[in-house]
Amino acid sequence: MVQKTWTFESPNFGDGARNGWTMRSWTKDVYQHQIFEPQGMTIEASVLEDRGGEQVVVKFALAPMLSRDMAEFDLMLLWAINVLQENTGVTGVYASHATREEYVSAVTLDWQIFPPGTVDEVVARLLGSSNPTNAADFEKHVRERVQLFEGFEPIAYIRGQGGFGSYFGAQFADDLVVFENLRYGNAVYLLYQDWDEASQRSRLDLLRDQDAHFDRVLHTNGWQDRLIALLHDKLFERGLHRRRKGYRSKSRGQ
Repeated sequence: MVQKTWTFESPNFGDGARNGWTMRSWTKDVYQHQIFEPQGMTIEASVLEDRGGEQVVVKFALAPMLSRDMAEFDLMLLWAINVLQENTGVTGVYASHATREEYVSAVTLDWQIFPPGTVDEVVARLLGSSNPTNAADFEKHVRERVQLFEGFEPIAYIRGQGGFGSYFGAQFADDLVVFENLRYGNAVYLLYQDWDEASQRSRLDLLRDQDAHFDRVLHTNGWQDRLIALLHDKLFERGLHRRRKGYRSKSRGQ
């Protein structure tokens, strides 16, 4: 904050015509403001892939293109992201030389399906050859989730491909999949009808859709117990009476 002073005239004893006027000043701490002129940005939309029916992959690109060498690049990048978020609800940063195929593969989630196995085998398959660089303790969390899922006898494990390598989960029925994103997420999702389609939608899009068939378990204290109870109920509804044994939430101690 900085000090700012206002100067003004005030009437003496409430009547300037009779008693005259006095120049006064008033100083107080105020927040500084920055004024940014319009940048003349435009949003250009193009259809990258038409999958038939209701599935269309659309790219929103902001022009003019940003350069890392430009002045105040970080500020302009944040500005551009806000423009996209406010006007389209989606954001992303891609290299200018990215191909159409690279872009499509980065915005559509395709699952790799793995059969059940031992915990070590499943973890090795889910980790693959790479580990998301900004996902702390990725292997540790994957192993914990696999150990939790194993007691409910999943029919398959799933992992996102390419840039979605931090998406993984387990399938327990044709209409019951549990997955999460360890890189960005703060919740586990249980998807039901058309889970493969729903999994490709953004988190904000899912949360806005009141007709979407899913449950969301936030990673707050005791979330493992809530997930176990919910998963048990959903399996019971489907006639799959699998009871989870040998697991206690860390919130209750080991």
